Formats: sequence, structure tokens, C-alpha cells
Amino acid sequence: MTARHFVDTNVLVYARDNAEPAKQRAALAWLEFLWRERAGRISMQVLSEFYVCVTAKLRPGLPPAQAWHDVEDLLVWDPLSLNRAVLDRAFHVQNEFKFA
Repeated sequence: MTARHFVDTNVLVYARDNAEPAKQRAALAWLEFLWRERAGRISMQVLSEFYVCVTAKLRPGLPPAQAWHDVEDLLVWDPLSLNRAVLDRAFHVQNEFKFA
């Protein structure tokens, strides 16, 4: 089985952002791999941030129905809910790999 990869909001937003063609291509290629390998993972927070960003911050933004369709598709990735265990793990990963 392929390892699961957590996808942050910016990857999903870049996949929908026509103003950043190079970043859009890279994000689409990464997402295509994750869908093909069934290896994507997200959180409910990422889904919420994605919806707000693509409907309210992108210019031009996505229509709400289209953004919601994207969210519904991504629910297949079994979004994590934030809880103490997830935050503890995130803290340890951040320290181990020196992430910002």
C-alpha cells in the first residue's frame, strides 16, 4: 500500500488558481498522483480553508456550487478532525523535521 500524504490548503488552492500557471501545473500533477495512488489525506480545517479561499479570495473565484463539489470529492480522503492527538503529532513532526 502506498503511504498517505497530507495535503495542505495551498496545494488545493493552487490547483484552482489560474493566476499562477506554474504552481497550478505542479499542484495538479501532485493531486493527480495522489488520486491515482489513493494516497491523499486532508483535514476538515483544510477543506474549510479551501472553500473560503477559492470562493472569496481567488480572482476570479469559483462559484460556491463548484467549490462545494470539490469539497465533496475530497471527502473521500477521510478528513482528519483536529483533536489533541493530531496536534501532538503535528508538534512532534514540526520539531523533528524543523518545519516552520
